[in-house]
Amino acid sequence: MFASPRIVPFVIAAVVVLVGCGTPRPTAPHACVAPNQAELMIRWGTQDDSTGVLEQFSMNTKGEIFRYAGPIANRADGEYLHFVDGTTYCSMAKLTMNSFLKVQALNTPARKQRFIDYRNTRTDVYLRAVWNPDLQTFQSRDMRELYDELMKLATQD
Repeated sequence: MFASPRIVPFVIAAVVVLVGCGTPRPTAPHACVAPNQAELMIRWGTQDDSTGVLEQFSMNTKGEIFRYAGPIANRADGEYLHFVDGTTYCSMAKLTMNSFLKVQALNTPARKQRFIDYRNTRTDVYLRAVWNPDLQTFQSRDMRELYDELMKLATQD
């Protein structure tokens, strides 16, 4: 017999803890992030002006994704959900920038609105697209597709 029966529960508990903890959160921006983009933040979500409620997701250059749900006035990064790997982050950051370059301007506010923000405080760049989620207009097509891709990142486990 290689282990006493009293040790087996401790070994099983240790394995569960190690597997459950998973990979630690990243401590530095992903490799594709240039020094002048280190403070880049991509945000997306839904804002309801009639109720004053916001559901927002944020992704920083480490690929960490946060969720905030609550009053618009108290907007914050919110609770940490998970992070995405470097390849995924880099492709989504590039897709986001390309979508903003293609669309250039999208501001169709409504009582309930969806939005995507691309904000880099280091270079003083702030881009925002806003559209009515109840309408599927030609102008909002690219941003709606980007929003769906970003939501896939936010909801993955």
